[in-house]
Amino acid sequence: MSTSTMWTNRRHPGRWRVLQVTLAATMLTSCATDAPAPAAPPLPEFQPTASVEDIMRSMVDPSADAMWDAVVTTVTDAGVEEVRPQTEEDWLALERGAIMLVEAGNLLLIDGRRIAREGAVSELPGVDLEPDEIAVRVANNRNAWMRLARELHDAGVVMLDAVRARDVDGLLDGGDRLDVACENCHSRFWYPDIPAGSGARETGGSPSP
Repeated sequence: MSTSTMWTNRRHPGRWRVLQVTLAATMLTSCATDAPAPAAPPLPEFQPTASVEDIMRSMVDPSADAMWDAVVTTVTDAGVEEVRPQTEEDWLALERGAIMLVEAGNLLLIDGRRIAREGAVSELPGVDLEPDEIAVRVANNRNAWMRLARELHDAGVVMLDAVRARDVDGLLDGGDRLDVACENCHSRFWYPDIPAGSGARETGGSPSP
C-alpha cells in the first residue's frame, strides 16, 4: 500500500467507515440472494381418482368371474363336461386377472377414495345399501375395511401362485378364498342389517367382526 493511500485513510477516516459499511451491506445482500428458496409443499402421496365402485366394476368383477369360470365341472345326462385352462394364452389371461385382484386389494386401502361417483344410487335398493350409507360404514369400521381388502389381496396371491405353477387345484382353492373374501366384505359393508332370527346370510371362512 502506498504512503499516499495510508495518509488519505488516516486523513479521512469517515470515508473508510463508509467503505466498510458498503462492503458489509454488499456481502449481506449476496448472502440473502444465495439463500435457498423455501421448499415447496410435498405432493400428496396418492391421488385416488376412481371410486370403489369403479374398481369393482373394472377390475374385481371381471377378473373374479374369469378366475371362477376357468375351472368348471358340469354333469349332465350326456356326461361330464370339464373346463380347464388349456393353452399358454389361457394361463396368461388368468395371470393378468390374478394380478388385477391382488392390486385391487391394495387400491382399496388408499384413504380418501369415494365409494361411488357423485349422484350414484344403489341399483338394488333394499338389497344393497346406498353409497352414502356404505361410506358411513367404511368410515366407522376402517380397520375391518382394511382387513377385508387384504383378504381380497391374499386370495389373489393364492390364485396368482397357482396360475404361475399351472396348478388347477390351487386355482380352485384360491377361487374359494376369493368367494369368502367378497361375501364377507359385502355382508359387512354392502348389505342392510338383517334382524336377528330372520335367517342371516352365512359365509364360509373367518367371519367379519
